[in-house]
Amino acid sequence: MKTPAAKGNFVRRKTDYLWMLVILGGMIAAGEYFFPERSKPEDLVAFRNLYDVFGVEDKYGPVAKWVLWWLITSISMNSITWAMFLYFLKKDPANTSKVHLWDQAKVILVNFAQLPIAQVVWDILEQNGYTKATMGNTDPISIIRDCCLWMLCFEWAWYFQHRGMHDNKFLWKLGHSYHHGWNRPEHMIGITNFAFDHIVEFWVTMSSSFLGYLLFPSNFFVGKAISLFYMVLAVLAHWEGFEGSRYHINHHYLVTKNYGSHIPIFDMLFGTYQWEPYTHSESLKNKKDKLK
Repeated sequence: MKTPAAKGNFVRRKTDYLWMLVILGGMIAAGEYFFPERSKPEDLVAFRNLYDVFGVEDKYGPVAKWVLWWLITSISMNSITWAMFLYFLKKDPANTSKVHLWDQAKVILVNFAQLPIAQVVWDILEQNGYTKATMGNTDPISIIRDCCLWMLCFEWAWYFQHRGMHDNKFLWKLGHSYHHGWNRPEHMIGITNFAFDHIVEFWVTMSSSFLGYLLFPSNFFVGKAISLFYMVLAVLAHWEGFEGSRYHINHHYLVTKNYGSHIPIFDMLFGTYQWEPYTHSESLKNKKDKLK
């Protein structure tokens, strides 16, 4: 696609959304043609057995089981995120600011209470056969294929919705503008990714994670592992000490570039990609130059 002359670093074409929907239609068609089956009955039984930790469901009922899983998920997400922050602080204390730590922590505590709720709802749907998750697909070729398809779906969903939050003023004001309040080097302390609003970005994060399971098969354990991997990358993407963070940190500085999550396939396709380093001082200089 030909990129029009940019206004500064800005690219906005409404037709891009039509092409994104065409891509989604292609993924849906491919999923139904090549992988038409949902989870098999034996898979569903295995899923239920995995979630019944210590036989809680038999003793106290299904509600108790899911409350336990919500608690386990919440503790796990908090532990991983804060452990990574402490690692940043120890490894590079000079460049790991704590100035805004409490403000971000308050939001994170709320989000890490509600994100596991979405995960529990999804696990319930998974156990009732609404996804294509499986206990099979354990050979190396299937694992690689399924991981690639999951990442493709995640990157599409993230790019489509993330760019929409920038192009649509209502969605921007409803929540995403809050996340972009953390846009300077002293904000980039790794945990920034989870210091977002409680509505819009909550949906974007979880829907992007789940889309791949609806369209394509994935081994249950492989799916959990790649979701965890993406969560860790989301933390690292907001830490300037991480070599691969430039892609997303550029988004915070440039705002209308690099809408993707971790792989810039759709940014490259729609002309919104920039890898070259772009620092906050350069951003301020450009703004001053425009005012002259």
